[in-house]
Amino acid sequence: MSRGRRAFTMVEVVVVVGLAALFSTVVFRMFSSASSSQKSAMVDLGMQSRVLTTQNRILRMIREGTDFLLPAVGESSAALFFADFEGNVQVLYQLKDDDLSKSTGKMLYKLMHYKVDVKKFDISNPVYDPEESTVIADYVKDISFLMTSANTVNITAGFATEKRDFQVMFEVGLQNSGEVE
Repeated sequence: MSRGRRAFTMVEVVVVVGLAALFSTVVFRMFSSASSSQKSAMVDLGMQSRVLTTQNRILRMIREGTDFLLPAVGESSAALFFADFEGNVQVLYQLKDDDLSKSTGKMLYKLMHYKVDVKKFDISNPVYDPEESTVIADYVKDISFLMTSANTVNITAGFATEKRDFQVMFEVGLQNSGEVE
């Protein structure tokens, strides 16, 4: 019996290299898929946080109010006008965000806040100045304020990212009603 040296044939080497390439491709796709799922989950969590923060800001602002001015009871509007104890009229309204709309491919707005001295406010011609306004939220798809009673407003808001839409609906009442002397 002679002992010969045995080597791998070229076919065996090609098969092993092919299997290794196939295995590494499958593993790479699994990790890249998990990575994209994580990114998507992070975007969703970020938007949920943004929606909750916006809801809390709106709640705090409205609870400091004393009287709703517009819309009237039973009416719905994209803007809300209310008076506060400091003698101001506060306005929440949406303003189109051209840059965000272009980048996401959806019509998106910013939720804006405007405060004006009640003496300078004309109820027959309610206006707001975008230059004097501050941003409350972005990624707003739509917002609606439905006056359900003299002291309560129902707010429905939609938010959107490139891939997903989020909806929130809540009701808030004036915590302070009546006038302070």
